[in-house]
Amino acid sequence: MTKLLVCIDGSIYADTVCTYAAAFSRSLAAEIDLLHVLRRQSSYQATADLSGSIGLGARSALHEKLLSVDEARGKLDQQKGKLILSHCQEILSATGVSTTGVLHRRGPLVETIQELETGYDMIFVGKRGEHAQTDSRYLGSNLEKVARGVHKPLFVAALEYRPIQRLLIAFDGKASTLKAVDFFVSHSNLSHLECHLLSIGKIDNGLFETAASRLRETGYSVTGRNEAAGSVEKQITDYVKKERIDWLAIGAYSHSPLRNLLLGSTSASLILSSQIPMVLFR
Repeated sequence: MTKLLVCIDGSIYADTVCTYAAAFSRSLAAEIDLLHVLRRQSSYQATADLSGSIGLGARSALHEKLLSVDEARGKLDQQKGKLILSHCQEILSATGVSTTGVLHRRGPLVETIQELETGYDMIFVGKRGEHAQTDSRYLGSNLEKVARGVHKPLFVAALEYRPIQRLLIAFDGKASTLKAVDFFVSHSNLSHLECHLLSIGKIDNGLFETAASRLRETGYSVTGRNEAAGSVEKQITDYVKKERIDWLAIGAYSHSPLRNLLLGSTSASLILSSQIPMVLFR
């Protein structure tokens, strides 16, 4: 049974993440687990070292007040998390999809996902978290850490939902993009998608043709294309616009020009500027 882990918080991306997950649940006949992660308990605790010129008695009284405030904040966050999970269950239910599990955890987000990921086929997240600035020129630290830390396909939802009809696989012949091809071959329920295979610069043509053939044999309609070496970000962005691509699959951490997609400004600007969802493979 295919299983999807849907990570949600109070961000404006939560509804879209759930809507995309619901669409994939129907296409793949997949189960969905919702995950909301609270901050660690220590994040609420007031420091015991309140330096300054306040007297010992006043400092102790202040510390007790801070502790009570932090405890109340922790309880409010728990209630807020339950409301978020309930809201997302309602979104899924409205689309005819029910959740198999609801996970409400406390701790670091990346470590929590890493502990759970082996039980899932794909992980869903929003492009930005609840506390990220929507107009920032930089990716949120949580997305960057999750992208670097997980090994299952990571679906990064765009802000607005639109049905997925055309898929672009940015192919460089390295292990991560071969893993992307393996994923789509093993999930033949997605073969109704119009599949585009794009390479940039010099690659192994044999690997490219083999990947295209495997996808076609699975049932995908495949359009293959090679672009001369140049700006990876620009060529992918231009191709997405020209061919009206709805979903972009890229390999992370391959030793090629595409490696920069998740290392440095190329990665940040592509993900930030993208108006379509992406799925990242390591």
